[in-house]
Amino acid sequence: MIEAPGVIERVVDGAVWVRLSEQQGGCGRCHEPGGCGGARIAHALGKPNDVFQIVSDGHWRVGQAVRLVADDGAALTAGLASYGVPTLAAIAGAAVGTTLGGHAGAVVGLVGGLVAAALLVRRLASERGWQRRLSVTIEAASSCHGNALDA
Repeated sequence: MIEAPGVIERVVDGAVWVRLSEQQGGCGRCHEPGGCGGARIAHALGKPNDVFQIVSDGHWRVGQAVRLVADDGAALTAGLASYGVPTLAAIAGAAVGTTLGGHAGAVVGLVGGLVAAALLVRRLASERGWQRRLSVTIEAASSCHGNALDA
């Protein structure tokens, strides 16, 4: 499980805004020998957002300490779907297009592969089971792991 401590800033109609209370840095070994420094990559395009909006029907109050929790594989799964599927579809489309129509076919195949990937990823994103696998849950900071509410 990936966990991030936070404090509730705002609660409005089933939406909860949580500000992370600690700077998140991946595995926490960035500054140690052998650490990859991967957390610094997130800062390349600016400071990441440290306030998250979560949909929850729980009874939360402003100032309450909470934990945001996600499954270990959620980030990898989301990354593979968002980047891996379109990349593979573009390469496959370009390869088929090249075989069928040379350079012009490669361009058409590439675009066709990207369109197909966009439709597939969009369909996956709308499926409830997929959303549940990638969801973030919110729990009271003092609660057990088995007491999470779906976000």
